[in-house]
Amino acid sequence: MTMKGKRILIVQQRNWGVNIGHFLAKKLVGEGCTLVAVTYKKSAHEFHTTQKDVHYEMLINNDEVFENPMRYVEGSPPSLEAINRELGIESIWPLVAGSREITRSYAEKFYYNGRQQMSDEEIIRYVQGSYAYVLKIFDEFKPDAVVAPLLAEPSHMMIYHMARMRGVRTLCAVDSRVNGVWILSESPYEDKGAFHERVDALNAGTISENAQRAEKYIAEFHKKFKVPDYLVRRWEKPPFFKRVRMELAPLRRIWEWYTRPHTDCIATLGPSLDCRPPRIILRDYFTKKLWSRAARSFPYYPLKSVGRYIYYPLQAEPEVTLDVFALYFKNQRELARIIALSLPADYTLVVKDHPDMFGLRSPEYLKDLSGTPNIKLIDYRIPSETVLKGASLVVAPNSTAMVEAAMYHIPVIQFGEEGIILKLPNVLKHTDPTTLAACIGERLQENLKTPEYEQRLKNFVAAAYDTGFELDYISAWEDAKENEREKIWDMYRAGLERIL
Repeated sequence: MTMKGKRILIVQQRNWGVNIGHFLAKKLVGEGCTLVAVTYKKSAHEFHTTQKDVHYEMLINNDEVFENPMRYVEGSPPSLEAINRELGIESIWPLVAGSREITRSYAEKFYYNGRQQMSDEEIIRYVQGSYAYVLKIFDEFKPDAVVAPLLAEPSHMMIYHMARMRGVRTLCAVDSRVNGVWILSESPYEDKGAFHERVDALNAGTISENAQRAEKYIAEFHKKFKVPDYLVRRWEKPPFFKRVRMELAPLRRIWEWYTRPHTDCIATLGPSLDCRPPRIILRDYFTKKLWSRAARSFPYYPLKSVGRYIYYPLQAEPEVTLDVFALYFKNQRELARIIALSLPADYTLVVKDHPDMFGLRSPEYLKDLSGTPNIKLIDYRIPSETVLKGASLVVAPNSTAMVEAAMYHIPVIQFGEEGIILKLPNVLKHTDPTTLAACIGERLQENLKTPEYEQRLKNFVAAAYDTGFELDYISAWEDAKENEREKIWDMYRAGLERIL
């Protein structure tokens, strides 16, 4: 199918927009597409404004709307009721939760606190301003498809809902949870797309050409626990010279603060990860050092001393897995307390922190969690494989551990909305804390070692191979690897051909 003449809205998100999005835009132009883009981060917007490879019919910078919400508003600002109606949603407030810049203050505390950084009045104006440019794009440009790296920020979600209401589909790349395989989702909750349709078809009796490969993958997982490649690299100890650069980075950032323009600062937000004055740089550096030392020396409960247990792997935060997928269960300490209270008398809740949060959680957070009845906080350095093999059940908002649990026939209760996880045969979605105890009791009695379970697990893996692409997506994002970007283009091109 030719894409000539197709009109594409591309979300040029921060560094993704520079390293991957711009590459995709050039490819789309080469196919004869007409483009419009929304950019995030001022320095990234400057890149897209000054580059000569791609012409955009419209190029809108969302950061400018933070500073001047009425920039694209014509006449009176739209009411929230009108926005809800046009987007086909009940309320804009759940959309707001996806923005850490809005809902959490970076100025007041490292690593964010729970207080909003913008007042309700400012949030409403920002929503009205974002909606105005989204409406302008869809009324004037009339896109045939939307390409995005993710869907989290309020304006992302408004783009998605406006597209949905007008019969336009959205593509964003997500991890299939099969190691090294990425797929395209057509929803913020990763619950629509070719992968989901393929899982359903296979479960209904269709035969996959990748069935044997899926069996081999599962067998290999049983022999050797598969940690996602990008996580292995993230958790590896950096080389010596890189560690030296990391230690000296605060001094470099302070020097740059005084010698370079503060391009990425947003006046209405104040300090953020993109805009850190020297006092914030020093606060972050020394606080993380202190918290890292506290995390390493914390008196964790020894796993070998725990009897029968249910496992709750904490999620990184702020992050899409909580702020979008599990909006009503993002208070992880409270959720852990509720789970612990709901366990059978002879079970304990074992909690392990996410490795990515090392040095980002306060000692008080760890103390409060470990001081909650029927909760045992174990060392974050214990491998997930070790914890899972002793667990009777996994309960969490969302987690990669749920996929790993599937390989060991461990039942899972998921509180979140993440759609890929819900395609696993061991996962049950449950959102009512008042009936959690009964649900846990039922799940503990289930026998997952059945032929039907094995077939559905194989179908999950096979569907990833059938519809996904094997590539190093994170390296392409972070390191701009050319060969991986070509594979990403192949993936998006196939996705666009499907939805167009």
